[in-house]
Amino acid sequence: MGHLRIDIMVRGTKNQKELKDVLIDTGANYTFLPESIMEEIGASIIPGLIDVELRDGRIAKAKSYGVRIKIKDAEAPCIALTFDGAKTVIGMETLESAGLKLDPVSETLEFTRPKGMAYFY
Repeated sequence: MGHLRIDIMVRGTKNQKELKDVLIDTGANYTFLPESIMEEIGASIIPGLIDVELRDGRIAKAKSYGVRIKIKDAEAPCIALTFDGAKTVIGMETLESAGLKLDPVSETLEFTRPKGMAYFY
């Protein structure tokens, strides 16, 4: 597992917002954002709730949204989850979509492929 803090840009259908000092956590599958940010940017809601197990073992009912996240020079669509009290965390799904990985030795983000979306037929 690894951790890093970085500035990101998150976009929805209405707006974009720069977020400073965001935790990238390779132990998290998904990206989590507070609901206030989802509303502010006009994130696209995905119907239904999903159970999310928190670090302390509790289960939270989370809403799912579609957003775009820009990290460094990479931008990709991702699923972002929110629940009451959610803190901003970037998870592995977002890093993989953006073609990034966390190097735990140097504590930096590295590109895993050329910048842009991957589609191999």
